[in-house]
Amino acid sequence: MNFKRLLLQSIFWRGLYFFSLLLVNIFLSRYLQAAGTGNLYFITIIFSFMQVVLSLSFDAGIIYFASGQIIERNKLTGIIVSWSLISGIVMIALVYLFFVFDSPYPDSLLKPYCIYAFCYVAGMSLMNYTTALFYTQDNFVLPNFLISLVNFLFIFFIPGKEKAPSAAEAEKIIYYFFAVFLVQGIVVFLSYLFKNRNTSSFGFPTRVETGAFFRYSITALAANVIFFLVYRIDYLFVNASPVCTAADLGNYIQVSKLGQMMLVVPQIVASVVFPRTASGVAREEMNKSIQIIARLFSQLYLTIFLFVAFFGKSFFILVFGESFNKMQAPMLLLIPGIFSISVLALLSAYFSGKGNVQVNVRGAILALIVMITGDFIFVPFYGIAAAAAISTISYTVNLAYSMMQFYKDYSISWIEFLRWKKTDYNWLFSMLTKDKT
Repeated sequence: MNFKRLLLQSIFWRGLYFFSLLLVNIFLSRYLQAAGTGNLYFITIIFSFMQVVLSLSFDAGIIYFASGQIIERNKLTGIIVSWSLISGIVMIALVYLFFVFDSPYPDSLLKPYCIYAFCYVAGMSLMNYTTALFYTQDNFVLPNFLISLVNFLFIFFIPGKEKAPSAAEAEKIIYYFFAVFLVQGIVVFLSYLFKNRNTSSFGFPTRVETGAFFRYSITALAANVIFFLVYRIDYLFVNASPVCTAADLGNYIQVSKLGQMMLVVPQIVASVVFPRTASGVAREEMNKSIQIIARLFSQLYLTIFLFVAFFGKSFFILVFGESFNKMQAPMLLLIPGIFSISVLALLSAYFSGKGNVQVNVRGAILALIVMITGDFIFVPFYGIAAAAAISTISYTVNLAYSMMQFYKDYSISWIEFLRWKKTDYNWLFSMLTKDKT
């Protein structure tokens, strides 16, 4: 399947998955409201960081080695299921130690938090690893359909209430929320085993293959951990800011989550770029496509910016409820940064596919330095608006560094890279209508 056709398939099916996430976010936000949503997502962010660390970025290793046919993909299933289980158990131990030594929470929350942690970390790891295996087969349909289906089913369990739920009602929904991740991981993994049961034997790679797999994955881990901190550490500063309330945190996290939703298409494209670069198929065509997509992104985000500027406040209240009335200003400040991340996602996938993960690590370190310094100075005084502005600056610094490295492979200027061209629309139109091969 050629690049444009594969990209179109990925956009549709991964788009369905992200649409299901958006619906879950909207229904949860309206049910738990700003303060409750902020608390839930803040806990989830902590779990998410631990999942990034404990997963050891095996999903990146899976794509690199399976796409390049360096390791037989079915040999990786043993690592997938065993490490997902191990990471979940380790997370339970970490939560237990947190409660024993330094927890501000009552002991009655120990058991539910251990369950939440295991479901999230083990489920997300299993889901990400197996999805990566599917992507090395150019299969974006089955995993995204199954994950989306579970999300849609979860939505039916979220009650519709105008008032804030009781503690018992909220706890029940939170249990369901975290259980969804484990269910998704199990369903996707079993579907892979069933679909590939007749291709080759399942098991583990050889010792030499395992060593190479771990070395690559751990290098990618460094980039992913730093990227995660760049994208999430501002939450900690907002949470600790004396000028920010729980509702402010909820509004800001919602802005950030909308920003993540705007990264749907870039992430979809990146999920195609990475394995294609690793396999070496049509690399020249793909690099030209990266530049075209970046130019189209700039026009898309300008349109979104203008919409938020004129209609943002009333739109956010209409969708999420009255308590989300502080989203417009930080959203406007964050949109240019989202554009930077969108282009960066494509370039990062390109460098990862070439095995040059160090570029991503160095760029992320620069962005993290800018993020921490700026948030430390400004967020305690200016709150969520400052957090959004500093995020945009740090993302742009990261993009600038990656662009410099990309220039070494393809001598093209910033102006040429981002200058709008009529031919870009021909490329887009051909992908959507004529490209059927």
